[in-house]
Amino acid sequence: MIAKRGGHRDPCAPSRFEEAETMNPGPVTDGTQILAAPAPTVLAAPASAYDSQGVTATTAPGGVDLTAIAADLRDDHVYSEDPAQIGALRQVVAHAQADGHDINLVVLKQQMPTFTMYRDIATELQQHVGGTVLVFGPNSVGSASPEFSRVNLEDATDNLTLSNPPQAAQQMVDAITKPGVDWTLVTIVLIAVVTIGAIVGRVRSLRRRDRGAQTSAADFSHGVGEEPAADVTSPSGAAPGSGNDS
Repeated sequence: MIAKRGGHRDPCAPSRFEEAETMNPGPVTDGTQILAAPAPTVLAAPASAYDSQGVTATTAPGGVDLTAIAADLRDDHVYSEDPAQIGALRQVVAHAQADGHDINLVVLKQQMPTFTMYRDIATELQQHVGGTVLVFGPNSVGSASPEFSRVNLEDATDNLTLSNPPQAAQQMVDAITKPGVDWTLVTIVLIAVVTIGAIVGRVRSLRRRDRGAQTSAADFSHGVGEEPAADVTSPSGAAPGSGNDS
């Protein structure tokens, strides 16, 4: 900086050229090179626009407008690029709601390069609209749900009629909402049966032991204090009760 006194240049202050050389020194003649400190780098994060519900106003892979889809799902839980499918999809949602399930159906015309993209879209939408989100494409299905397990969702994608999205949606909803085996209840019942069986077996064993002890005691009591029977056999040749006459 150029120092000034009373509005006049200070003769002792370095000139602009000298100041520039001081701020940006060049190589030193003795072989030592002085490197100027690099200018600070400022990284600016890309600005993301959000709608009133918090959904990122950007497009998903394949040019899918997540904001538009989320708006339709909040309206009637259905989004399809084919208006002719809306009515049938709404019926699927209504049947699921009657059974207490919150289902959102999305039908896309564009085929994604990988099947995981459908799941990514479903996961992103589910975070903002809630419930279970099922995304149907020409070649695969993606899903995200806080209600149904990943295993149930993946198993329900087998043998779907993807050429008919409303039918495929009904098939998948039926598969994930059908009553299944309550393995917790089954486990409890099995434990109870095994426990009861063990108790019954123990009781029977104790009863057999008691009966055996009682039988042994009775046999012992019958044998104590008895004298052997007297030998009433007469001498040889003599009749019983007969004596010798003198």
